[in-house]
Amino acid sequence: MLTHLLMIVLFAVFAGLPLFYAWRVFRLDEAARGGWLVRVAEAALLLLLFLALGRWDMAGLYTRWVLVALLAAAALLSWRRHACRPWRVAAGPSFWRAHLSPLAGIAILGGLLVWIALGIFSAPAPHALRFPLEGGRFAVVQGGTHMLLNRHYGHPAQRYAADIVAVGPAGFRARGLLPDDPSRYAIFGLRVVSPCAGDVVEAADGLPDLRPPRMDPENPAGNHVAVRCEGKGIRVLLAHLQQGSLAVAEGARVEAGDLLGLAGNSGNTSEPHLHIHAVDAATGLGVPMAFDGRVPLRNRLFRR
Repeated sequence: MLTHLLMIVLFAVFAGLPLFYAWRVFRLDEAARGGWLVRVAEAALLLLLFLALGRWDMAGLYTRWVLVALLAAAALLSWRRHACRPWRVAAGPSFWRAHLSPLAGIAILGGLLVWIALGIFSAPAPHALRFPLEGGRFAVVQGGTHMLLNRHYGHPAQRYAADIVAVGPAGFRARGLLPDDPSRYAIFGLRVVSPCAGDVVEAADGLPDLRPPRMDPENPAGNHVAVRCEGKGIRVLLAHLQQGSLAVAEGARVEAGDLLGLAGNSGNTSEPHLHIHAVDAATGLGVPMAFDGRVPLRNRLFRR
């Protein structure tokens, strides 16, 4: 229940705060255009950070572009009121003192964006894998080489893990914000396929698909399959599969794209999704992945 409450709060923040900043930009009444630019830059950086970090599968994939359009429209309408004003600062407090708050916001938001970018671009070369789902359009909800993008990042074996959901035609991952019926989630029952050619080294079935937000911390991976990829020196785990759906057994030989099972909601998961991570077969430490040539970053879309 606490997880769902947190998700509701995050939904409100990521959808509501950009609207508030767009309204502030529209209402700007700066004495000079320099001050106007500072305020607009702060709002733009905040929106850019939210575009990177937000759970847009929950808020709606198209909602983010509506927010971008609203901020752009607010800035344009506000600029028309400020276009005739001078660039110089009007009489009164100094520019720096008058705009200390937005300038501090720009520094903080810009620093966070640079920090995220450095984490992404400093990652090791990823292992090439096939995308592990079929039959829809998919969004990465946890993924990337940074703690702000990927809640698994602090776990040595799951450092480069990805959590993936499916999204429907309207851009939402479920029918309803937090439904308690697993079948209302777009990913539930979709095909999970092998990301590589290799041997199945683990195959566990028999755990029930839970009704969100119930979780099973005693069986973190739930029903799952692990594949040792041929010639790559890695083992890939695919977790939270649907009860009774496994199409392979331990010791089976699979090719990339072979059916492993169906996406479900078993194990320590708050809602249906596919968890996938790869580890070095020798050390057990997590290694980065790329699906069809693209690294799974939060909010990145895949179609299969």
